[in-house]
Amino acid sequence: MAGDTIERQWVVSMETFQRFRDERPESEKWELIDGHPIRMPPPSLTHQRISRNLETLLNDRLLEVRPEWAADREIGVLIPQDSKYNPEPDVTVIDVDYRPGQIYAERFYFVAEVLSGNDKGWVLDLKLAYYFKHEPCLAVLFVNQDKISAGLYLRSRQWQKIDLLSPADRLDIPGIGDIGALADLYRFTPLAVQNLSSL
Repeated sequence: MAGDTIERQWVVSMETFQRFRDERPESEKWELIDGHPIRMPPPSLTHQRISRNLETLLNDRLLEVRPEWAADREIGVLIPQDSKYNPEPDVTVIDVDYRPGQIYAERFYFVAEVLSGNDKGWVLDLKLAYYFKHEPCLAVLFVNQDKISAGLYLRSRQWQKIDLLSPADRLDIPGIGDIGALADLYRFTPLAVQNLSSL
């Protein structure tokens, strides 16, 4: 689309992007993707609930198996020596310990994005490539908010996509384990599946 072409021509440095973003209203969410400032669409209630459900499922499991890791929502990730990207995944698993005053996670083990119909395909492709090249990252999850489905990418499978299409499909994350059924992500949303205990 023409708008995408115009948007992609605006290439800035990390410092310029961060200054620009800090001057924008808090209601706006901006990410730097391949040197391009990208304004993300406002999250829907369904988007927020899916993110919260995933964060809860991850932290419940991490407390049992990896207490040195924790899941957080809407934190920026920044791979050192890469000045073209500053994304903010919807849910990220990082180390519990971090430096005082630290703003961005420079090491992450799992990231998830909750997708909407407004997401640009080229932005998602570039984000995936960025997450894939971060060696500590074990898995990436893209969750649809308009229907019960998700795509799980695993480093152990050379990042080949695993389609999760059934509410009963399990969310088995390397290094973390089984955190629940796909349907669990949609609790308290219009897509919620009844009788989750039977899954």
